[in-house]
Amino acid sequence: MKKRTLSTITILLVCLVLALPVNLSAFLCGNEGEKAYCGGDSGNPCPPDTLKTSGSSEVYAGPTIRELIIEGGGYVLQSSSYINGFLNKIELSGLSTTGPDYRRLQETLKSAIFYMEQARAAYLRLKTLAEATPYNQEVIYKLISFEYDKFQKENRLFPYVFARVGDFLSSGDVTGVFNEFYRYTGQILDLMYSLEKEINAGIFPDISNVWSVNQAYAEFKLFGQYAAQVFYSIK
Repeated sequence: MKKRTLSTITILLVCLVLALPVNLSAFLCGNEGEKAYCGGDSGNPCPPDTLKTSGSSEVYAGPTIRELIIEGGGYVLQSSSYINGFLNKIELSGLSTTGPDYRRLQETLKSAIFYMEQARAAYLRLKTLAEATPYNQEVIYKLISFEYDKFQKENRLFPYVFARVGDFLSSGDVTGVFNEFYRYTGQILDLMYSLEKEINAGIFPDISNVWSVNQAYAEFKLFGQYAAQVFYSIK
């Protein structure tokens, strides 16, 4: 087991490097996405009788799109912190003479799962609210006319991830970006639930599953950051 664990050091470190450019401030810039909708801070008010609660005449009074973006992003970053701790424990277990400490692995993974579940709940509310909110057409026009290829090259962004961001924003589908946030959380949770079963059974996790979890986190955070960078650039 020790030999198998140590043999993964290089690959795990390479995966972790992908997440280094992602930080808290980059994720928080995602609240610029609220400008794509009426009622955002761009001065475009919502038309009368929009954002009514289902089956009611009362105007929606819950958290705003901006608040839900920040809430979901905060939970993702908390979850990411714990999953990095989990990866650290997995890696260092290769140096232990007694093998992995499954109790500590369980606790760390459980926290990572908890915060990702909270993020998923926040993103469900976000995409539901976004689907019921009219777009700010001025911002949508800016997104459609944005020079995505030039921006990607100038900022040296990973082409695969940025191309997916561009697919949504170049067509004005901002809600689609939020739907992707929700999809990512489900994908990551499924991977972590599989890891949890192995850890709870006292089985050292399959390294390919560990790689998949780390890659999914890195890709998700880059996707969110790249979308935030576009919104920040057109403000």
